[in-house]
Amino acid sequence: MKKILVVLFVFVSLFAVSQAYGWNSAGHATIAHIADQNLTPKARRMCNRYLGHSLAYYASWMDNWRYSEEYHHTARWHAVGVKDGEFVPGELVGDISVFRAPLTPDEHGVARLAQIKERLKEYRNMSDSAVAINLKCIIHMVGDMHCPGHVFYDGQPQFEFKENGNKIRFHGYNDLTFGRFHKGKTAEQFRDVYCRLTKQEIAKLCEGDMDSWVRNNEPIFRECYTLLSPTVDYKDLPEQNKFRMKEISDRLMRDAGYRLAHFINNIFK
Repeated sequence: MKKILVVLFVFVSLFAVSQAYGWNSAGHATIAHIADQNLTPKARRMCNRYLGHSLAYYASWMDNWRYSEEYHHTARWHAVGVKDGEFVPGELVGDISVFRAPLTPDEHGVARLAQIKERLKEYRNMSDSAVAINLKCIIHMVGDMHCPGHVFYDGQPQFEFKENGNKIRFHGYNDLTFGRFHKGKTAEQFRDVYCRLTKQEIAKLCEGDMDSWVRNNEPIFRECYTLLSPTVDYKDLPEQNKFRMKEISDRLMRDAGYRLAHFINNIFK
């Protein structure tokens, strides 16, 4: 009985962790639902074969398993730092998280996604389980690379501020924007309302790769720092600041969904 309780405690702890990082579970599910709807027929067949579920089913898989011994080495892949125009591990430019795994120059989401994409060119020669794990990482990491709280800038630390007198981190605020701005709404409802781009608009949005997507998002990532304040309680901020944060959050989740589909479609051409 004691062993069962310990296992249950670990599971609940892991589930709680998944609620606190990278758009949280609702935001990641939203991104994955958008992607699910935009897969090519072949990509959908291949995802069904390797995953056995929708993309949304595995949207927070990396958050659930990042603290397990087997997958702890993936912990830094959820973020990226930008220093002197170069991508580096977020830990080098302001991410206060502490990880046990050794720090190497490519321990960040942009580099790892490029490596996974290159690796999956040989998916026909890989085991089904290896392909599945790589896909689960893609599903989550593309979303994280579109989250303002997961892109760290040298010289622009992610500050703490207050909401109704309670401390909240810039990182945590951005992770939880779906629930903040879409209370009572489902991921599917968000998808159906906000994802109405034409094929031409989607093609334009998906030009380039993760490197260019993160660079192109930099102006709005940085804008988030100007909309929130370390000295003003969130409730006292101008309403236009809050509305603009909602616009940014909605746009980035929408873009991440279309780009996640594009990323996977290109693997299974």
